[in-house]
Amino acid sequence: MQSLVKQKPTFNWSERMREGEDLFTVTRIAKSDKILDTYLFNLSKAKETSEIWKAIETATKAFDKLNMDDDGFIDLTEREELAGFIKYAAETYGLKYEGDVTEEYRLEW
Repeated sequence: MQSLVKQKPTFNWSERMREGEDLFTVTRIAKSDKILDTYLFNLSKAKETSEIWKAIETATKAFDKLNMDDDGFIDLTEREELAGFIKYAAETYGLKYEGDVTEEYRLEW
């Protein structure tokens, strides 16, 4: 799980914020980190594929809410980064799936 923590998209977001990209704020990144940390924790406890899917659903819906509550900061690039990370982490825990694992649950990003 430690290697996954270091691959969270929020590391890149923090760097882009330091470089002056105003899409990101300390608060947005902290809230995103919390969602991703919870997601990774839930994956680490998953014993069945259905539990992996539940973790994906929970994280995706949490990002939907965050995005709606925080002026829609998740754009195309951020969506691709998040969806890619969520899928990669799920695959690390055994999920086999072709395509975007967040698409079914995603509304606003």
